[in-house]
Amino acid sequence: MSAMDTQLHAALARAVDGVPHHQLHRRVAALSHRYRTEQVDDAAPGMRDHLDALAYAVIRMPATFRALYAALSAAERHVDASFTTHLDLGGGTGAAAWASTSLWPTIATEIVERHPAAIALGKQLATGNSWRWTSADLRHWSGSADLITIGYVLNELTDGARHALVESAAASAVTLVIVEPGTPHGHRRTLQARDLLIDHGFTIAAPCPHQGECPTDWCHFAARLPRTELHRVLKDGTRNYEEERFSYLVATRAPVRPAPARVIRRPGRPKGQVVLELCTSAGAARQLVVPKSSDSYRAARGTSWGDAWTQSS
Repeated sequence: MSAMDTQLHAALARAVDGVPHHQLHRRVAALSHRYRTEQVDDAAPGMRDHLDALAYAVIRMPATFRALYAALSAAERHVDASFTTHLDLGGGTGAAAWASTSLWPTIATEIVERHPAAIALGKQLATGNSWRWTSADLRHWSGSADLITIGYVLNELTDGARHALVESAAASAVTLVIVEPGTPHGHRRTLQARDLLIDHGFTIAAPCPHQGECPTDWCHFAARLPRTELHRVLKDGTRNYEEERFSYLVATRAPVRPAPARVIRRPGRPKGQVVLELCTSAGAARQLVVPKSSDSYRAARGTSWGDAWTQSS
């Protein structure tokens, strides 16, 4: 568990201290159903009150933080630019701010969120951080930054609102990072945003190692995160960890340091081999079998799902 994971879990534990678990459990069930079914409703409030916000934060915020941290880490590796200002659109209780601060401690972050309960809880969790919170609907916001994040937001918008948000963000950011649930629908929404951003002159820095059409029907990645005891109780889970599957996109107007290829599935490890599914700079998906006799075998053994593949074989 990283230092920022530890701090976030500690902040969440303080926030739920004294709140009856049975009350949280009911709210968790409703919010989990909304997330799993990817309900789209621009008008209905996703968080009605403090208890809703708290249930969301306990169940979803650690996973959202890990996915956003992975996407922002890709921006750090593949975009040749400095990030000093960060604007997070639809930031909820602040997961993207936690992720960006863990990578760039001095970055100035503004979080745009429409739900008062989410803003209030986000401020409570962020004690000691100087993030700025702005109450605004994503259909009526303004601002600009070196880095704009849109995390787990497009799935909650109608087609028209989604298109308008990506267009307005494209006019306001040097680098734009989008994260969506790692479902086929989430992948398709990411691809729609990708096409729009390319049309607006952006270069795709990650995960794609090319600017052409996506060669797969479902590109997604996974981040493993620890579960606290409260997390297990509220989700009726038994494992001490969970995997957050997500799709993401890093697009920029700055110079890029592209990966030669990207590992787009969990590597297979039959005896004496490593099997890598790659998306390549040529815009193709291919399978690479690295035998134990290869000079690249050690590198392949240390490669994970989502990593750049830089070996020549």
